[in-house]
Amino acid sequence: MHSSPELSAEAETMVARASGQVHAYLDELLSDYRPRHAALGSALRQLVTRGRPSPHELSLPLLVHAARTGTAEPAVPVAAVHALWWRAANTFDDVTDTDSCPRMYGLPSGVALTAALECGWALPLRALSALDAPARLRRGLRRDYLAAWTAASNGQLGDLLGEPSALTPDAVLAVYRDKSGSVYAMACTMAARLAAGQDESPEGRAVIEGWGRFGHLLGVLAQFRNDEDDLRGEDCEDLRNKTATYLLVHLLHSAPEARRREACALLTRSPASAAGRHRLRAMMLEPTTLSAYHAYVARLRREAHALLDRLAPAGPFTAALRDRVAAETRHLPSHVTAYDDGRGSAS
Repeated sequence: MHSSPELSAEAETMVARASGQVHAYLDELLSDYRPRHAALGSALRQLVTRGRPSPHELSLPLLVHAARTGTAEPAVPVAAVHALWWRAANTFDDVTDTDSCPRMYGLPSGVALTAALECGWALPLRALSALDAPARLRRGLRRDYLAAWTAASNGQLGDLLGEPSALTPDAVLAVYRDKSGSVYAMACTMAARLAAGQDESPEGRAVIEGWGRFGHLLGVLAQFRNDEDDLRGEDCEDLRNKTATYLLVHLLHSAPEARRREACALLTRSPASAAGRHRLRAMMLEPTTLSAYHAYVARLRREAHALLDRLAPAGPFTAALRDRVAAETRHLPSHVTAYDDGRGSAS
């Protein structure tokens, strides 16, 4: 399970080269809006150029395709579509977080939202429909994209509407699977489907499903990592916003009654009290709270590595994918990861 730095560096160089092709492909897509839809095209270009990116938006589909075939370039359209989804989703997310902000990415917020709808919906579907590929393959790719769009929208609403004290940890996990897992699964599934071409054998379908599962795991791990990054930051924005994160709900669900009442009282004060947020954070980071949480994250990590063992041969692209699993679980203590970092078996 070791990841070679030399192999990973080789893969990252190839991904960087292919990423340049993705940007060129996006430029072509955006140029098609002129002159008839110039206002929309201009807003779209600004959104794509200045909007908030996601760390794996280009690399994940490129690496998956390359891990299967040895080359990343055929997945350029899929990487572009994945990036468009993230640009749109982050726009909606930023509007929610900033509430009444009049401008975003240099655009009036209403213009940014209108452009985001085109960016995340019509443009990706148009791009997938125009691929030089068999009609059956194009339909499969559109189906992958639409399934992720619907699941992620459901997850985002669950995140916005969830009340921490009323949820169970399993309910939060369902939100994470939809909100984050489905999008990473979409990227991996589309790349694997493109790599499989017209292979519709049961074995070929199982490989595509396996890559979807890997993406799903990576997406959920990324959400956990995002939660931890926020929790360990100075402002604890998730606590300020009373967001139903898994670790918070786990604390509320598992703590003895007196500690649960204390945590709920601190959460009530969190929007206006930095001291309350910091005390609640300390409760969440106590070893008795973290142990079961870390054990669960470690199980997901082991499953992700085991899938890579099965789905992809050892090589630079697989090494780079392992690096991404490691990056999303970097908050795990060493005694938890020792089992599956090459000092023990992942099976």
